[in-house]
Amino acid sequence: METFNEIPTKRSYKRILKVSGIIVAIAVVVIVIILTLPSKEERLQRLKEERRLAKQAQMENAGENTTQEEITGSGTTAGAGSSTTTSTAGSVSQSEIYGVTTKTDVTYGTGGSTALKLDVYMPSGVSSPTPAILFIHGGGFKGGSKGAATDDGPMLAKHGVAVVSVDYRLSGTAIFPAPLYDVKGAVRFVKAHASEYNIDPNAIFSLGESAGGVLASLLGVTEGNATLEGSVGGNLGYTSNVVGVINISGSYVASIVDTMSPGIKNAISAETGCDPVPSTQCESTYEALSPETYINSGDSPFIILHGDKDGSVPTIQATTLDSKLGAVGVASEIYVASDLAHVGGLLSRYLTQVISFINANS
Repeated sequence: METFNEIPTKRSYKRILKVSGIIVAIAVVVIVIILTLPSKEERLQRLKEERRLAKQAQMENAGENTTQEEITGSGTTAGAGSSTTTSTAGSVSQSEIYGVTTKTDVTYGTGGSTALKLDVYMPSGVSSPTPAILFIHGGGFKGGSKGAATDDGPMLAKHGVAVVSVDYRLSGTAIFPAPLYDVKGAVRFVKAHASEYNIDPNAIFSLGESAGGVLASLLGVTEGNATLEGSVGGNLGYTSNVVGVINISGSYVASIVDTMSPGIKNAISAETGCDPVPSTQCESTYEALSPETYINSGDSPFIILHGDKDGSVPTIQATTLDSKLGAVGVASEIYVASDLAHVGGLLSRYLTQVISFINANS
């Protein structure tokens, strides 16, 4: 009897093992599928990029000179708020097809007793005047130099856009608004000497990394603000207007400055003379450095590049800046890389989008 009862028990056990094995195998397959599927953010980014490329191809095939519909960011139409002056710039290529001519240490003005210099990276072999990027280095307002464009300057020039990398006064020498006066003077200098560098003066963009992104953004939101114009370098018959802003890890929204890292808050403090930041004692001082303070419907379009792993400037700064621009009808695109941090890798990751942005607003 015992032997007879033991046989079905073993068979049941084998069945259980077999079913359990099948369940485990199915579970493993499901887990592998889940892990290999792109995240929601990656799927959305891929879809947006596919839509952008399809739109760009449609525009190129039709030969139309229309504005490009915004795919990411505020959802407004690219080109809103940009200069109405006609541009003669040729299209920037998505491929590196040009040689590069470089001019270094060109003096564009004097800030106090400091000679301010710039480097120019020009695409060679281009018949039409090219768009230009005013490249503004980072460094927490206290460090860095125009040499930050040593790699990116030639790389962009090979695509057909001139790059003008500028020095400006740092916080150890002079505080805000001195550096804004400097970069505005640099824009006027480039316009006054545009023919020398085969640059279209009506197709100048500002690009800034980190602290330079703050200054690049200020160029886009303070057009016509006489108080912040300054007279560095002269050429006052020209405006310091730019047709678009490329902000790389440089968003600064003063109303949420408490989200910044201690190091960034210290840099803002040193640049504005307000200590500590935030503070109700000198709030208006550090607000004056923030592009948020000046945003209005007539501003130049923005493209904002940010790394979600940025430990200095949190992503909420970038998304809030984008939202505030869109709220008043300014065109703004934002791209957040889930695997990148502060500045590094962002321009190369989103170079296609940056070039499309330049072509759409030149």
